[in-house]
Amino acid sequence: MHTLLTSGKILLGLLLACGVVVGRGSIGDTRDLERVRVGYSVGGMIPFPLVVAKEKRIFEQLGLDVEFINIRPTLAVTALVSGDLQYAAFAGTTLNAAVQGLPVKLVMVYNDRPLFSLMTRPEIRSLKDLKGKVLGVASLTSGESFLSRRLLKEAGIDADREMVLRVIGNTPERLVSLKTGVVDATTLTLPVDLQAEQFGLKRIAFMGDVLESISGGLGVSDRWIQQRPDQIRKMIAGVFKGMAHARAHRQESISLVMTRWKLERDMAEKTFDVTVKTWSENGVASDQAVLLGIQESLKVSSQKQEVPLSRVADFSLVREVFRELKSK
Repeated sequence: MHTLLTSGKILLGLLLACGVVVGRGSIGDTRDLERVRVGYSVGGMIPFPLVVAKEKRIFEQLGLDVEFINIRPTLAVTALVSGDLQYAAFAGTTLNAAVQGLPVKLVMVYNDRPLFSLMTRPEIRSLKDLKGKVLGVASLTSGESFLSRRLLKEAGIDADREMVLRVIGNTPERLVSLKTGVVDATTLTLPVDLQAEQFGLKRIAFMGDVLESISGGLGVSDRWIQQRPDQIRKMIAGVFKGMAHARAHRQESISLVMTRWKLERDMAEKTFDVTVKTWSENGVASDQAVLLGIQESLKVSSQKQEVPLSRVADFSLVREVFRELKSK
């Protein structure tokens, strides 16, 4: 594990040097704020509540200078442990890492329905046609890869045995791989799935219609839960307030989607409306969803031991924050 963490720290340093940090205010604006780094993926709508909280200076009002760092999910959870990141907006990958023994936990789940669609090449007519084909994934242990496997299993296909799984990377890379025929199918999140349809690619299923899952959320290290519960509460409050602001100001939120994701208004409206429907009210995933995530992770790793919910999630802080905000 030491080698993995060291490699993760070196890679994160390289990413920072290459300019993948976005959304940081000027020194003059942030000198009295506490600096916080959040790992996320560019392209999809999963981090939208955090983006709203950043754009509307909600985090600043809570005393936080939040930086977004575009990073691969597996590297993000490694960086949580090394201390290079304080938060990762990769709920599924955080859960899987905790199952594998990394000292990380979910502290909030704000998307309890997946924002992913399974997209395919134009010649694919149904899920059953994917047997023997190539499935592109972010990583073998990413949240979206587990969703793909679950959806395909319900269609009678064991993706691990009856398909070729090819690790591609984050959403933009998977879209390119699908367009160029490197893969036959992959999961794409909103609004990239809508853009893919404009390229002639096919949506086989929108996963939010058929699956419950741990999709968007905040992952932290066990150490951070012990050392900085006060800061975690502020981050959670910021996400809740970001969601509330977005719901209360639909047109403003749509304009943000248009600007940030470079979409035309009709596509931005559809993207926003679908996204809001997947948001959790209380920031807590059901026990069933967490258990299912644990089972899927254990299956991939061939582990046989039982993993309690308490190893992968601690929702005590989000419950406290939710009660406080509801009482105001």
